[in-house]
Amino acid sequence: MKKIMIGLVAVSSLVFGTGCGGDVCEDIADAFEGLDAKTEDCPSINAVVGNLEFTDEDIDECKSDFEDCSGDDKDALNDTIDCINDLPDCEEGEEASWSQKFTACSEKSEDVTCE
Repeated sequence: MKKIMIGLVAVSSLVFGTGCGGDVCEDIADAFEGLDAKTEDCPSINAVVGNLEFTDEDIDECKSDFEDCSGDDKDALNDTIDCINDLPDCEEGEEASWSQKFTACSEKSEDVTCE
């Protein structure tokens, strides 16, 4: 389980360390903030992703960074957002499976180069 948690933290950093912009920044913040409800039945995962919050400053910085994003980068970020929004609720005993799905979503933007 510890390995899963480390992976979730790393993936969250990967996605939020990446530039995004316009509504994309707000959409990705909303997607990650929505993980609280999706993981409420999986306390160990919820402890990692359930309290993600983004300030107006975070979103403004993201929007500024978005100017450096290519069309492919924007598409990858949107794919990540859609995938996270489509994740099922995590169910007790299914943490490893859910974590793999979450990681797969985040990997959609691992090649994004704008920051």
